[in-house]
Order: sequence, then C-alpha cells, then structure tokens
Amino acid sequence: MNILAFIMAGLFCGFVDSCLGMGFGVTSASVLITFGVAPAVASASVHAAEAAVDIVSGIAHYRLGNVDIKIARHLLIPGIIASVLGAVFVSGLSLKMAKPFVQGTLLLMGLYILFRHVKDYNPAPKKSMTKRKAMLLGFVAAFIDVAVGGGWGPLGTPALILSGEEPRKAVGVIEFTEPIISLVAVLTFGYTLGFDKFMWDMTIPMIIGGIILTPIASVLTSKMPRRLLGILIGLWLVLLNLWGLLA
Repeated sequence: MNILAFIMAGLFCGFVDSCLGMGFGVTSASVLITFGVAPAVASASVHAAEAAVDIVSGIAHYRLGNVDIKIARHLLIPGIIASVLGAVFVSGLSLKMAKPFVQGTLLLMGLYILFRHVKDYNPAPKKSMTKRKAMLLGFVAAFIDVAVGGGWGPLGTPALILSGEEPRKAVGVIEFTEPIISLVAVLTFGYTLGFDKFMWDMTIPMIIGGIILTPIASVLTSKMPRRLLGILIGLWLVLLNLWGLLA
C-alpha cells in the first residue's frame, strides 16, 4: 500500500471510530494481520496512530458534551494497568485462538444491541453503570484492545449502552479515554519490541488521514437520534466481526 492508501484508510477508520465509538483499531489491525504482519507489531503500529487520532476525537466529544467524566475516570485506572499487561502478553503470543473468541462475543453483543434498538423506539433508561462494573469493563476492554489490536471501543461502547448510557455518551466516554489507553500501550510496546519495529510508514499517513474527519464525526454523533445511533453501532459490530470470523 502506498502513502495515499494509508491516508485514505486513516480517513475512513478515523471517521467510523469517532462516529460510532469503535472501528479504528479492529479494522486496521485485522487488515494488517491478514497481510501477514505479526500481531504485536500490528497492535503497536495501530495504537500509535490511534493515540494521535483519538486525541482530536476525544477533545471534540468533550466540547460537545458527549463525555461522562465520572464513568471515564472509573474506566481509566484499571484500563491503564491492563494496557501494560496486554502489551507484554501479546509481544510473544500468537492470537489465532483468541481472536475468534473475542470476535464471536462482539458479534453477539452487536446482534443484541441491534435487536434492542430496532424493536424499541425509546428504550427504557436503566441505572448508570456502577463503579465496580466500570472498573472491570476498563480492565477487560483494555487488555483485549492491546492484545487483539482493538477492543476498547467494540467492548466498551456496547457495554456502556447496555448499562443504560445514551449512545452518544457511550461513544464520547470511549473516545475521550482511548488515547490514554493507546499511549500507554505504545510506550509499553516501545519497551518490549523497540520503537524501530513500529510500521511508521503506515502510522504517520494514517494519523494524517484520521484527524481530518473526526471533528465532523463527533458532531454527527451528538446530533444523531439515539435509536439510529444504536442501530448503526449494532450493525457495525455485526458486519465487522462476521467478516473477521469468515476471513
């Protein structure tokens, strides 16, 4: 792939990620691994791009009022710890067994979210996620995110929605916290693999492409009806993980 192709990939992944709260990591990492890139190198390179792109996305969502700071704070500390552990874990591991399990789980979550929002025009609000559940979610989502190459958004966004968070708030929290998780992963991979192993010829063009449309995507998220956003998130999870399982 040439530089223009990587810029276009970043443009697409950044837009989808900022709009739906997921997609940058799992899409990019899946493509790289399919083309034979080692899982650790793929995850390291993708998170380097994601850290930069999601800073722009996180700021945009925060300014639009899409971020629940209380939930974000509960997610972050265990997420940071799990990010380090995930990077160390994947640095010497093949993920042929882990990926189908994760993708199958995400597919089921996507189907449930899709069913819930197609069936119910105005889903009854539930109590917000408890501190303990948010901390557990932060740990599991961060570990899988770094170990598999993506997962903070695909796990975090639907879990927050299913706990009763508004879809726009779920997306905002994930986008606001993701650059911190990604940065911790990048620093850990830099230590375990060496920064010279990163695919910088891919990472830098993807950053350039990724930051262009993320502010526009965050505005769309804040304006989009709750039901429509929930349907789109469910569809994206189903299509992305079905493709991953069948590839």
